[in-house]
Amino acid sequence: MEDKYLKSVESIDSIIDTNYIILGGEQGEPRDWELYKFLFHPDGRLIRYEKSLTDGVLRPQFLTVDDYINTTGKWLDSGRKSAFYENEAHKEVHAFGNIAQVFSTYQSFNSKEEMAENKIHARGINSFQLLFDEDRWWILNLFWARETPELPIPDKFLGKL
Repeated sequence: MEDKYLKSVESIDSIIDTNYIILGGEQGEPRDWELYKFLFHPDGRLIRYEKSLTDGVLRPQFLTVDDYINTTGKWLDSGRKSAFYENEAHKEVHAFGNIAQVFSTYQSFNSKEEMAENKIHARGINSFQLLFDEDRWWILNLFWARETPELPIPDKFLGKL
């Protein structure tokens, strides 16, 4: 299994591009969650910065990769009422030795047609912490925040948008 996934983790660009590709798909289309797990270090985490469903307070929500797959992943696979696609609009990479910090501005779409017409449903910033170890890149943390009226994306992270 690992050999077929190695191209996905050979560079910073490939691991981030693969992250976006895996999450995208048509309504009811299963994602490749084994490949998704392969992107992450065994101790890797996903952290979303969103309003809590219980009290509406904006706070970080920490997830293991399995937690993410069992909640958001199941919703993407079968609970969502439309397709879901995401792409990268802008990227800033800061690397030192075997570590990298990447700010990746994402934009989400409800169909391939909307993506082709650039009809953005939502956007935000993914902050990737990456490690190069054992001849490959690993995602240590993926921390993201969705853009809101109270939290607009700064121009410097919008690139050519």
